[in-house]
Formats: sequence, structure tokens, C-alpha cells
Amino acid sequence: MQVRVLGQFEVARGEKRITPSQPKLRQLFALLALNANTVVRAEQLIEELWGPEPPSKAMGTLQTYMSHLRRLLAADDMGVSVLHTRHVGYALTLPEQNVDAGRFAGLVARGRSELDGGHVEAASETFRAALAVWRGSALSDVDAGPVLEHHIRSLEETRVGVIDQRMEVELMLGHHHEVINDLSTLVRDYPAHEGLHVKLMMALHLLGRRSEALHVFQRIRTTLIDDLGLEPGQQLQQVHRGLLVGNPQLDALTPTGALRSGSWLEPPAQLPPDLPVFVGRTAELAAAESPLQQPSRSAPAVVSVVGPPGSGKTAFSTHLAHRVRARFPHGQLHADLAEQTPVEALTGFLRAIRGTGAQLPDSIEERSHLLRGWTAERRVLVLIDNAVSTVELAPLMPSGGGCAVIVSCRTRLPLRGTSLAVDLRPPAEDEALELLGSVIGWRRLRAELPQARRLIRLFEASPMALVAAANRLAVRPHWTIAVLLDRLRHRRDWLDELVNARVDLVNSIELSCRSLAPAHRDAFFRLADAATEPLTTRGAAVVLGCDQRTAEAILESLVEHQLATVDRAPDAFVGQFHYRFSPLVRVAASSLSQFAAASVPPADANDFWIRRAPSA
Repeated sequence: MQVRVLGQFEVARGEKRITPSQPKLRQLFALLALNANTVVRAEQLIEELWGPEPPSKAMGTLQTYMSHLRRLLAADDMGVSVLHTRHVGYALTLPEQNVDAGRFAGLVARGRSELDGGHVEAASETFRAALAVWRGSALSDVDAGPVLEHHIRSLEETRVGVIDQRMEVELMLGHHHEVINDLSTLVRDYPAHEGLHVKLMMALHLLGRRSEALHVFQRIRTTLIDDLGLEPGQQLQQVHRGLLVGNPQLDALTPTGALRSGSWLEPPAQLPPDLPVFVGRTAELAAAESPLQQPSRSAPAVVSVVGPPGSGKTAFSTHLAHRVRARFPHGQLHADLAEQTPVEALTGFLRAIRGTGAQLPDSIEERSHLLRGWTAERRVLVLIDNAVSTVELAPLMPSGGGCAVIVSCRTRLPLRGTSLAVDLRPPAEDEALELLGSVIGWRRLRAELPQARRLIRLFEASPMALVAAANRLAVRPHWTIAVLLDRLRHRRDWLDELVNARVDLVNSIELSCRSLAPAHRDAFFRLADAATEPLTTRGAAVVLGCDQRTAEAILESLVEHQLATVDRAPDAFVGQFHYRFSPLVRVAASSLSQFAAASVPPADANDFWIRRAPSA
């Protein structure tokens, strides 16, 4: 079966067209096809069909529509189904190449890989083939609801990004004559796209047609002012000034100049591997993608990701970076500040950009200037993990408006210019079930749904704990979830049962502890081990043997570092709160306090916490 969504919607089995004609079936099928081999949640399907206020019988109607689709898609010969019902939704199972959007994504990924490897000619041909898959506007004959509209916008933005990158590659190869007509057509199709106008201006300049290049600038400036009330961006204005004064350095701004110097052949690609399957966080991902997909601005887009230990900040940030990396063809940089100092991370950035043998300045300020200068006119994505202060982030920030930064934080940081702060709360129960099922298998999960729900409640839906538990069950298929629950009856056994090579709950808590002041760290161990809940400032003062003001400062510090949670005390005066520690935090705190006390003399304790690197 072949599905085409990049143009008019078409479904074919061999030579036979089986495209559904009923509008709502078309919507459902198109949404499933765009998410082939991924579970689409029932809530998303209902929102697509009926918007934010569905009818009371929406679920039953949805199931009826799915029955119609299943009959439509059933294979004529063997009755093999490609539409599957999952615990929280439905999944369409098709080879990636059977959906034109999948073929497009595969070709784009191949083209970028070829470009990263310096195979510029091959990348040009691959990008050309990717764009040839499109037959018009995506799903142009489908009445799209809110969910499909988001997917269509994303597809169109990716298409424009690939067009922009293909034009860039053609200019790198010196094909100025060949792309003039294409660029002229593209700027008419996308009258506010600054990147395409820059490329047309540079191509005209390199052909000696300066007056035409200046006319292109005046045209987009008028469009931007009239339609958006904005002046052209920094790169457009820089090219315009260079054209006016005949700046001999203008050629260095073109991809061809970069190609001659060799600096564009291998853009850095440092992102850690994405997860094979990423479950849930649909709303958070959509919200975080939006500012990262925006066109160039005066400063980089910054998305911070905050959450308690074990909430999946690193996995979320990495997955988000892979979803948007197509918008950043000039490179992706990554640093984990739990394992590197800011100086080491910055040095790694510059080595990736300039080569391992490049001479670098001695001071961090000069090295930071180099990074800002290199990113000023490029589109670069920077992913920073385990940040604990704005001071350590400052030298690692790019400067170009086309750049973006994703920062996972173990405390809420007052980052200036933050486009969005994503607060990762515990997932809903159905998402947690989906996470378990993705590891241990759906048949095994369905056989023990009540026990699975008990496991989720036991860990308060902590993604890290659930992944650790699922990994334990996966490697011991003779265990049932009930067996694991029995072994977790006593909290003292949790760490022994959950630790493995991929997940270490203690290390996650330890990373947060390392950024605490020594006195607050000691107080955390005592409170987490001895406090009853709900805990007030008065109760904390009793445990710590201090006054209430000091106790309140310590508790608020623990909340800022995501080690404690807080609720407004019921029927209490304004400003009075209840504080609590999750069971996982209590268990890890007990282990860490015993380890630190046994391993380090009291006078050396703070140095121990600063120097000790995480093992996982």
C-alpha cells in the first residue's frame, strides 16, 4: 500500500485507488499516515475530528470510524491488518518508504549526512530528489483539523528549510547561473523568507548584477515593513551594506567562500543519539518546537527544560533537538555540564568547529568571542545538559539570531531571553502505561494492568524509575509485574532492584545535590531521612535545630533544585506552605548520606561532592 500526503491525499494498493471519500475518515487516515509506526493517542484523534469541545459520544464514534478504516485497509488476500489498536490509541504500520512523507524525510536525512561528510555534489542531488517527492501543498484536498494543521505547518516549514539548504549547497558548488531562475521564483513564492533573499542577492552579486541585488533588498524590506512592521534581519542588512560600499569581504559571507576555505564541509554534529522510541510529552514537545522553528530573529531562541531528578529532562531535550535539527544545517553542538567544565565544553565546541589541531586563545573570554563570531551568521543548535547556573552557560551561548539553545536544568535558572521554559511534571497514567508497554511489550502489560498501575503509583510516575523497572522486567521475562512489586515492598530494596547499566537513580539525585551549598546538602539528607509529611517550616526547624527563617530558606532552596515539592497549606495564612519529598528522593538521599559519611572525612565533604563525577 502506498500513501501520498505531500500534495493531494492518495491511498493506493497496487494499481487500485482506495482513498477514503468521507471527510472524517480522510482526516483520521491522513493523521495516522503522518505518524506511521507510532501510536496516535485517542485524544489527539478526537481533537482532530471535533476540536477542543467534542461531543459526549466521541469515543464511540471514533471506534466506528476506525472499524470502517480497518475494513478499507484489510489486505485482499491474507487479511493482514495494518491498523492496530493500542492501549491509548491507534497505530498504522507501514514501511517508511510506503508513505511519501517518510521517503522525503529519509532523503533529507541522507542529504544532510552526505553534506556533513563533505560529499557536496551527492548532497545536492539528494536534496533535489527529496523536493521532487512533493506534488503540491501537503494534504491540499483534506479539511484539516487542529492536529493535522500543526503537522501540515511542520511539513511545509521542513520543505522550505530543505529548499533553503539546497540553494545553499548549489551556491557552495558555484552554480550561480543555474539557480538564479529558481531563486527568483522562490522569493516570489516566499516573499518574507530572508534566507532565500540573501542567497538571491549573493548569487546576483557574484554574477556582477549589483543593482538587481540591491533591488531584491528593497523589495523584501518593503514587504517586511508593510506586512510585519519589521526591519530586515542582521544578515540581510550586512549583505546590503556590503553591496553599497563594495566590501571586498562580502564574498566570505557566501557558501562558496566557505567551501573554498573548507570550513563548511564538515559542520559539527555532536547531538547524542535519540531514543529508539520516545513516549508521551506530546503537548510539551509541540510547545517547545514552536519557538525553535521560528524564522531568524535578533537573538537566539532559548528553551529551558526543568524537572525533578528522574523526570526525563535529558531524554526530552535530546529528542527535541533531533526533531528540530533540520533547521540548523550549520551544525549542532552538545555539552553535558555534569561531566565537563564550561571551559572544557567551550574548547570541545571550538575543536569541532575549527579542527582538533587549531590554535585557541588562552582565556575563556577570547574563546567565547570566537564562538559568538562563528555563530553570528549561521544557524547552529546548541544542546546543554545538566546546567546549574547562568554563569557557566554564558560562554557557551551562540550569538546569531538564526541559532537556538536547548538547556536542561536541575534548577530554575533566570535565563534572559528565554523563549519558553518547559516544566516536566510526572506523566499521566496512560502515558506511563505506554512507557512501560514500549519496553516490556503490550501483551505482557495488558495481562497485568492493575499491577502496572500499582507500579506507577508506587513511583509517582517517575519516568526514570519506570524505565528502570521495565528494563528489569525485560531482562527477566519469567518475572511478572506482581513479582517485581513484591520485591519492592520495602524501600530499602528499591535501589538494588532498579539499578542497572542504563539507569541509576542515585546518580540522578546526586547531580542535583552537587549544586547545593554544603549546609543545605546536609540539611537535605536529614530532612529527607527523618521528616514526616506534610512538613512545615516549623517542623523542619525542629529537625534541623535552627530557627524557622533558616529552615524556610533551606526548604525553598531544595524546591528550587527540584529535590522537594511544595503545596499551599490548607486553611493557612498567606505564605505558609507544606513541603514533601518523593519516595524515590528519600531512598536516594538515604543512600547518598550513608555513602558520603562512610567515604569522606567531614572537613573534605564539600570537595568530594564537587569533584565526584557521575557514573551513569
